[in-house]
Amino acid sequence: MKNLEKVPKHIVEKFLKLLDEFEKNPVRPGSGFDVRPMKGYPGNTYRLRIGKHRVLYAVDNENKKVRITTIQHREGAYK
Repeated sequence: MKNLEKVPKHIVEKFLKLLDEFEKNPVRPGSGFDVRPMKGYPGNTYRLRIGKHRVLYAVDNENKKVRITTIQHREGAYK
């Protein structure tokens, strides 16, 4: 992912932990993750806050897949 190269290492490490949690439950990952549903976005789109960075992702419950669309600093994540 192109965006991931610009993200600080400690944010990437937290993001990688999130990927492990997605196997258990992508909508409500384990404790320590701030996840909110996104209004005005298509389908089951969520935002995860990791410090000042945001991960936007969509959950396809039918096919049991998670599609990560954005990993950016909060200032540019919602454009």
